[in-house]
Amino acid sequence: MDHSLFTFIGEKIKLTVMFSPTKPQTLIIFDVDGTLLDANSIDYGCFDRAFYEVTGVNLSASMWLQFKEVTTQAIVHQALGDTWPDIASTKIRVKEIFLENLRTSLVGNPTAFCAIDGAVSLLSSLKTSPDFRVAIATGCWRETAHFKLKAAGFDLADIPFACASDCYARAEIISLAASRAGIPVEQAIYVGDGIWDLRATQKLGIPFIGVGRGTDALRQAGAKFTLDLLNADALSQVVRQILRIGES
Repeated sequence: MDHSLFTFIGEKIKLTVMFSPTKPQTLIIFDVDGTLLDANSIDYGCFDRAFYEVTGVNLSASMWLQFKEVTTQAIVHQALGDTWPDIASTKIRVKEIFLENLRTSLVGNPTAFCAIDGAVSLLSSLKTSPDFRVAIATGCWRETAHFKLKAAGFDLADIPFACASDCYARAEIISLAASRAGIPVEQAIYVGDGIWDLRATQKLGIPFIGVGRGTDALRQAGAKFTLDLLNADALSQVVRQILRIGES
């Protein structure tokens, strides 16, 4: 047989091995406030003041507990109800004042919006990982979330992003972030700090990793995986554990 045929077949096999599909990437989607950023008290205060200035309504603690969806868009709608006149323009105005309040807070305190220790480097490393993809899905509006993240030193370039400017419900926001990352949401793991984050992942049927100051409450609510510190080593260990369970 012609030796050139063997050579051709051998080269074709090598190319096939080189470009064969590898193990699917796992998408890790992060919440923002309380997860990547440690500025919840400032953030809530800025939002509450904006909401009151525009609507004259105080967001009480009992009201927060009654919200079924905790995104900025949904909060405005749920707090005011369907009968509120021109709810769309009210949401826009609340967002504008909220952003103004955030800017004022940063001027008064340059460290008002701090990243969780290790979070900036964690996202940077995940962006270049061959095994993982990273995305952000937040219940905040795009303008306010971008402002806080950039103030905290995050580089958002090439990170798929979805927020309350896109969708009403958190589960929809998470799904959209996965879609923008080009990965099925079934291959995603969501990292968040709130009960509402856990509920959204339960609705989607995807794994959840609880972080932040409320991990005890998250475990009591049914979170199987929690981290007291958000860093690359700890996150990697939990993700591998989740993937092993998924493969069994």
